Amino acid sequence: MAEILYKYLSKEKREVNSSLYIRWLDKDELRIFNNHLELCGQSVIDNTLWDDIYNQGTIYAGLFIEDKMVARACVEKYSDFYWEVGDVRVAKSYRNRGYAHEICIFVLNYIISQQKIPTMRTEEENIIMQKVIGDLGFTLCG
Repeated sequence: MAEILYKYLSKEKREVNSSLYIRWLDKDELRIFNNHLELCGQSVIDNTLWDDIYNQGTIYAGLFIEDKMVARACVEKYSDFYWEVGDVRVAKSYRNRGYAHEICIFVLNYIISQQKIPTMRTEEENIIMQKVIGDLGFTLCG
């Protein structure tokens, strides 16, 4: 599958829905992350991989509904200038409620606050994520 790369050229932060509980995961919250992976139908990871993720500088945010993490996104710090809003996932039974949009805004605002240029990517077949990316104000690279 081919991926499409987008970048965010504005330095404007976006407003997050204040009624939602979104926060950064601590390095010691692998259990919460693994619960979310299972909720999304994905395989859990071990402590070694989780430590590697954090040691590379990647940090995860979670959107919580009734103490359950139902959406996630991360910051992938892949260069001195560009950081990616990455690994966006919403559990199937929580989709179509704007949660992907909100978790992405949360991560986007953090990247902007660090004076980096936000990027996002998705597969060319993922029309729903392309819509989210467009609604956030990202434009195609190239």
